[in-house]
Amino acid sequence: MAMINLLEAFIASSFFLVFLCFFLHKKSHGGPILKSWPFLGMLPGMLVQLPRIFDWTAEVLEATNLTFSFKGPWFSGTDLLFTADPNNIHHIQSTNFGNYL
Repeated sequence: MAMINLLEAFIASSFFLVFLCFFLHKKSHGGPILKSWPFLGMLPGMLVQLPRIFDWTAEVLEATNLTFSFKGPWFSGTDLLFTADPNNIHHIQSTNFGNYL
């Protein structure tokens, strides 16, 4: 009987340690980058940040070297490319503006 209790305690503490390591790893490396869900795309992560959408967008662009590809829900066709890179903006506005309409 005591062996079963030790086994249960070992399993419970093992799950707790794995969860704790995963949580700490996610917190330290997560940042503002979005996770792309299978059917919903990155929309749920964006909706969570809706009250501070402009600050969050600036954080995402800073973390992704000023260009970020947003994947929307698969059925809506809302895949977007956000950029704040001056070279990309110059290229879009001056040389190939017609390709980006």
